[in-house]
Amino acid sequence: MSGSSSRRRLGLFYITPALILSLLLLWFWISRHHEQPVIYPPPRVVDPAKPEIVREDWDFVRDARNFLMTDRRCDEAFPGLFKEIDRAVEVRKESHVTKKELDSIKKVRGYMRAMIYDQQLYVLDAAEKHINMREQATLHAIHRAIITSPEPLPNIEFVFMSDDIAAGTSEAKWSYSRRSNETSNWLMPDFGYWSWPEPKIGSYLEVQMKATAIDSKLAWKKKQNKLIWRGASLELLVREQLVNISRGHEWADVKIFSWEEEAEKPESKEILTMDQHCAYKYVAHTEGISYSARLQNLQNCNSVIVAHKLKWLQHHHHLMVSSGPDQNFVEVNADFSNLPETMENLLANDEESERIARNNVKTFREHYLTPSAETCYWRKLFNGYATVSFEPEFFDSKGKWRGLPVESYVLERQLNWKPH
Repeated sequence: MSGSSSRRRLGLFYITPALILSLLLLWFWISRHHEQPVIYPPPRVVDPAKPEIVREDWDFVRDARNFLMTDRRCDEAFPGLFKEIDRAVEVRKESHVTKKELDSIKKVRGYMRAMIYDQQLYVLDAAEKHINMREQATLHAIHRAIITSPEPLPNIEFVFMSDDIAAGTSEAKWSYSRRSNETSNWLMPDFGYWSWPEPKIGSYLEVQMKATAIDSKLAWKKKQNKLIWRGASLELLVREQLVNISRGHEWADVKIFSWEEEAEKPESKEILTMDQHCAYKYVAHTEGISYSARLQNLQNCNSVIVAHKLKWLQHHHHLMVSSGPDQNFVEVNADFSNLPETMENLLANDEESERIARNNVKTFREHYLTPSAETCYWRKLFNGYATVSFEPEFFDSKGKWRGLPVESYVLERQLNWKPH
């Protein structure tokens, strides 16, 4: 009996202090909880110490679909890609973006206001009129860049415009393109890098895979020795000039047509898929109402891009080189007036043409227009914009959430709805 009593007393000796300590910790937690209520989302350190990374060269096979690159690795993998972001940051260094500035942006067709807060994307406001699925595609691309980031991203609030032409005002807007004098616009990747489903172009990765398949089956020597272009007139002078200057030349396969009329035909030979353009050695490019998203798709072909001097800039256009050992496209006059002599020169120098085509693939399809490059660009845009912008508020003046998580918005495509 005495042994049993001793064991019980010994057990109480150890249990009692532990119980008292537990009660004290519980009291401390409860009192602290009431004094300092936790408000979601909690603050988070955005600039953690970055580990040293051994410098690695770009490897297309290994890196093309790597969405998990750190900020430092992005710099190593894509030197020169972020020039447009650096330019936009420099413009706003002395005059940071403010909430009042964003409030003043008109809610025109294609307008979208969003916020990244504690690694979550929220939609704050949107125009009633959408432009096909462009806004959805861009939201998906932004969301992917956020959820795959190996490092915390800053809290930011921004407006992006999905129309071909972003309203020509001085407020800070994210847009797909800009003219050289529109310095207030921040260039973001085109919606088509996620997907362009309406004309059945599909996802950008799909375009790249199909272009690669064509090029792997069709050697340069077996490609059609012609300049290909198909498109709608859109009553654009530059497209009429291309057609007129090409007419009657053996090297030209250039036609304007109506998408609606051709789509009605059971088997139209005029409508070409993006990868079918890769069967030609030379592919013409013209701008549209503003920029033309066709270019980024054609840059996946092992073909020579022949383009007039572009007025509209996209986020990667500064990587296009028109002369020298790194030449990756051919630039002609704005009105295509020197196209015939340019084509005669290209046809007479087939090896030189093949070199330019190969540089096109090496620069764009196999490097700067890969999924990993796009994701790196997005995260660089978030970080750069944050350095010259305000810290957004998660709650409004009444203590309510501002905005809707993107996961719900992309399903309902509206900010308010009745339960159903």
